[in-house]
This record gives sequence, C-alpha cells and structure tokens, in this order.
Amino acid sequence: MKKIVYALLGVAVLAVAGFLISKALQSSLVYFILPSEYARDTAAFEGKRVRLGGLVQAGSVRFDDANLHLTFQITDHLKDYTVQYDGAPPDLFQENGGVVIEGRFHDGVFVGDNLLVKHSSDYHPPADGEPIDVEALKESLR
Repeated sequence: MKKIVYALLGVAVLAVAGFLISKALQSSLVYFILPSEYARDTAAFEGKRVRLGGLVQAGSVRFDDANLHLTFQITDHLKDYTVQYDGAPPDLFQENGGVVIEGRFHDGVFVGDNLLVKHSSDYHPPADGEPIDVEALKESLR
C-alpha cells in the first residue's frame, strides 16, 4: 500500500514540476515578427512581448541626445510602424540598416527596450602586404 502512495505522490510531484516548467517557458517565449505580420493580426500580438524585425526607414530617425530618446520607422516594405526606444542606439545603427527590437506594441506604436542591429558576418582581412585604407577605417568607425 505504501508503494502505491509513494508512486502516486511521485507522479503528482512530476506533474506539478512539468506544469511549472511549461508555464515558465511560455512566459519567456518571445515571437519574432515583421511589421506586415503584425498588421495582419494585431489582436494576437497587442500587449505581448515580441521581437520586431525590419529595416530602419530612411529619413525617419530622430534622436534626442539630452534624454537618450530614439524614434524611428521600421519597415518590411509592406508595412511600417513607429518605434520608440529609450537609450543610446548601437554604433552600427543606421538608416536602411536591419534591426531587431524587443518590446511591445501600444496603441499602434512599438515601445522597445532592447535594440539589436543586424549586420553582415562577412570578414575580409586585408591581403598580406596590402596597406590598410585609413580613410575607409575612419569612415567605418563613425
């Protein structure tokens, strides 16, 4: 009789642990979407934490140096949304550049708290004996 009680107790503990792990994973799940995907089903994502990916629309970047407040339009060339972000933009942040921003939609505006810049992973070291282009290096560091 004790074996049955212990077995049932073990099954109950495993079930509760599985339920808690499942809930923890669901609460930390963050979807990656494009602006056009959000536009197709706004109700599914409104208020939920998502990663919004796209391009920074040219001419849309506004940065307030005093308050470190960044505003820009993100687009996938099908739909675009205003993004608000508090903090300094990453060094590689630029117009027409790829970005992924994590946050939530609020009244049609995406309020982000984590801004990532997508960039090429290609690295081309200078050939042996080839001098480094100092001007190109300076330009890339701006």
